[in-house]
Amino acid sequence: MLTTEENEVLCRVGPGTPMGKVLRRYWTPAFQAGDLPEPDCPPIRVTVLGEDFAAFRDSSGRLGFLDELCCHRGASLTLGRVEEGGIRCLYHGWKYAVDGTILETPNLATSTFRERVKHGAYPVREAGGLGWVYLGPPGTEPPFPAFSWTDAAADELVVSEMIMDCNWMQVQEGSIDSSHVAILHLDTLATMGAGPRNVGSFEFSGEPWDLDMPVPGRRGGAGRPGGPGQPGGWPSDDNAPRIEVENTPFGFHYAAIRDVTGEPGKRFVRVTAFAMPYTAFIGGVASGAVIVVPRDDYTCSSIGVFKVPKGAGGAAASRRAGGADPAVWGPEPENRRVRLPRQDRAAMAAGKSFAGFRGGNRIQDAAVQMSEGPMYDRAKEHLVPADLAIIRMRRLFADSVRRVEAGQAPLGLGEGCDFARIGAASQIIDAGQPWQDLVPGNQGVREPVRQA
Repeated sequence: MLTTEENEVLCRVGPGTPMGKVLRRYWTPAFQAGDLPEPDCPPIRVTVLGEDFAAFRDSSGRLGFLDELCCHRGASLTLGRVEEGGIRCLYHGWKYAVDGTILETPNLATSTFRERVKHGAYPVREAGGLGWVYLGPPGTEPPFPAFSWTDAAADELVVSEMIMDCNWMQVQEGSIDSSHVAILHLDTLATMGAGPRNVGSFEFSGEPWDLDMPVPGRRGGAGRPGGPGQPGGWPSDDNAPRIEVENTPFGFHYAAIRDVTGEPGKRFVRVTAFAMPYTAFIGGVASGAVIVVPRDDYTCSSIGVFKVPKGAGGAAASRRAGGADPAVWGPEPENRRVRLPRQDRAAMAAGKSFAGFRGGNRIQDAAVQMSEGPMYDRAKEHLVPADLAIIRMRRLFADSVRRVEAGQAPLGLGEGCDFARIGAASQIIDAGQPWQDLVPGNQGVREPVRQA
């Protein structure tokens, strides 16, 4: 566990905080590019890392990411007019280019001021359906994390965003926690055909209940999870996976290793990779990633980015409902805050549902993560061996805080790493086969297995 003071360092992300300084040294996916669909469209407000910004697309289609408040008298640029190569403040007509250059000052006749002052502006680039910004010191930008999906065309991507009312670390830890999958997500496994299962002394029938839920992509061929009586489902009754962790140039990856039901000598392995500081590649999830970005200390965005077959209308699906159920969260930025459905206690009592929340994994995750409160105090927790990946992530963040405070770069910037080769896996293998063979592109650093 952490002390209360260590927890504060881990969770608080605003300007000048230790973690805030660390996170500003990475490229941050701050908004959906689809929220700025065309040149000179209305600007948007972006809240990220405890600060507010104005993002816009100028007449040439270039993205701008500026401090929200006009440097003249502090009016919000999100009210402004985007026109003729810049954004104009409504209050006194000052106009700014995407790089913060002051183009016009109608209430100041001379050009001397605008020639020597620039508005706060930050490097921004569009990739993978997202607008990525660099908020760190000028000239310290790391390599851009060009993941396998960041250069995909708009119609090959589905981007879904959930704004959650809790600290980002609660959601991030859930993304890399494998032991909850076969417990919290029993309703999902039932829909996938996993059959009856036990959680301790509780016997779950495994009958599908939420038939409309989004189901994680099933793998075909030799690598498809499966097992006796569980075609295409979850091939293990083992709820206490063994965790093996390795550092990588981008952060770390780990294997959750389970026995395969009815197949001695086989192991069910799920490999998850974590690219510092936001992005998880989760074993068993279709091509793409889950990204968790703090908006401030008490809210965050959980963003799913997934590749779909070319021509499948990925961008349209993203616009319709963030790639998800519009009854749960909507397509517009202000409507993406999670609204949990009512928990169906009657279905739980009848043994039809384990968790009682319709909507699939992300809603089930949101329910428990937000239930921990606005910012969970980890001084109250009791960790077990299944939490080794979470312990590793916290260690990398703590080490990065110390490095930045010492004037060094944080960990996991990916020097010499091909981000496009980062991968996850979910597969049955022979007991003697190294799980690292499933993800050679991760460049894991072999080390002794650590025990909690």
